[in-house]
Amino acid sequence: MTDIDQLIERRDRALAQFATLGDMRPGTLLANFTKCGKPNCRCAHDETAKHGPHYMINRTLDGTRKSVRLRTDEVETAQGELDEYKRFQAISAAFIRASEELAEAQRLALRNGDPVKSRHEGGRRRPGEENQRYRHDSTATRHRSRPRGPY
Repeated sequence: MTDIDQLIERRDRALAQFATLGDMRPGTLLANFTKCGKPNCRCAHDETAKHGPHYMINRTLDGTRKSVRLRTDEVETAQGELDEYKRFQAISAAFIRASEELAEAQRLALRNGDPVKSRHEGGRRRPGEENQRYRHDSTATRHRSRPRGPY
């Protein structure tokens, strides 16, 4: 097995891992403890006796910070979703790394005059998918005969 074949196999293994991902969400889980502000409350006199934990998920999207409060019974599910997002990031990084190494190996092989498998050899199309460029059925001409614009 050549280096290129090994890289293709590594890339395809990473690609197959995407199908195993479950529900995910980006962000950070926080447990906050707060003082209520009442003068006779235990938290006013004892720094370690704050109220909480109050759980939140924080994330930043397009420069805007978004926080979502969670009930205690939602924390375990949310933590699983956050862990799955980290797994997604790791799989993505492995896929990108393998793809870059494969592209570089193919480039160098072509430079040296070695035969290289096409990226699309073996097919990347889904079963039943056809090449739209070479359609020979009546639907291809039907779309061209429609009037264009408001008449």
